[in-house]
Amino acid sequence: MKRKGPTLRDIARLAGVSHTTVSRVLNKDHRVRSETAEKVRAVVDAHKYRLDPLARRFARGQSNLIGLMVSDVKNPFYAEMARSIEDQARKMGYLLTICSTDGEAEVLEWYIDAVINAGIDGLIFASVHLVEPVVETLIRDRFPLVMINRRLKADRGDSVVLDNRKGAYLLTRHLIENGYRKIALINGPADVSTAVERLQGYRQALRESGIRVKQRYVRHVNFSRCDGFDTAMTMLQGTDRPDAIFGGNDYLAMGIMDAAAQWNLSVPEDLAVVGFDSTELAQSMELTTVSQHLHQMGSLAVQSLIQSIEQKPRQEPFRVVLEPKLVIRKSSCS
Repeated sequence: MKRKGPTLRDIARLAGVSHTTVSRVLNKDHRVRSETAEKVRAVVDAHKYRLDPLARRFARGQSNLIGLMVSDVKNPFYAEMARSIEDQARKMGYLLTICSTDGEAEVLEWYIDAVINAGIDGLIFASVHLVEPVVETLIRDRFPLVMINRRLKADRGDSVVLDNRKGAYLLTRHLIENGYRKIALINGPADVSTAVERLQGYRQALRESGIRVKQRYVRHVNFSRCDGFDTAMTMLQGTDRPDAIFGGNDYLAMGIMDAAAQWNLSVPEDLAVVGFDSTELAQSMELTTVSQHLHQMGSLAVQSLIQSIEQKPRQEPFRVVLEPKLVIRKSSCS
């Protein structure tokens, strides 16, 4: 049988220190004296040792496992977000488990209980509602967590989000500048921060241009392609049909484009369509959208979470609001 490499205890014995000291050196803990750290690193380099997740768990009493809570991992936005989080977690020596909650509070609570009982070190919440009692309880109890994409109405806890209001404003202004006046919004649920903020940006752009917001032109549904299709099919019938529809995310916008095809409407000549998120699928469909900077968002969320897990000092909550980037494609301009 092939002999295994050295263990953490082997490195500690060779360096003449405790296994805890070796772990601290490998985790760049500055409490270790420089002379001792240099001696440990020399032994580590000579034996090509790397601290693996099991060794970390042994040395620090951690599982090196973090969780990601999303509403539906089939949504391209969440799938791409999960990959960026997974990549960053792996670089930092952590494993990722993903749970799809379907936006249901009971399912979310069940998953949280399950993963915490399994010894998970921290959680990333990608689809919280404005009021989410179980998440607020975790924050109060100082359990390591970070919110990504959405945040609580109370604005508590660590978060990495986009300036959704500005992104929606940019999209709506783009449509207005291209001559569209009857602009509808098929948005996500009214009880999530992203939908609330995107509605605000949409209304602001229309108001500044002197365009009245029509009640029938604003709908709140789930962030799904099916809901985008069904809602657009209804909205496009009759004489007061919009000439542009803003989908609250790319998935909704794709459903809107499906409905346009059913009505034999050409995009963008008969109907302009825009989305939000800039997923890879949006690129293939030539959909105008707003970039969420998913890779940066995921990396920042993981770094924040692991800092909380490893109890490095932090004076104030970690709050990042990223700038949106308008991505113009064929779906909104001829």
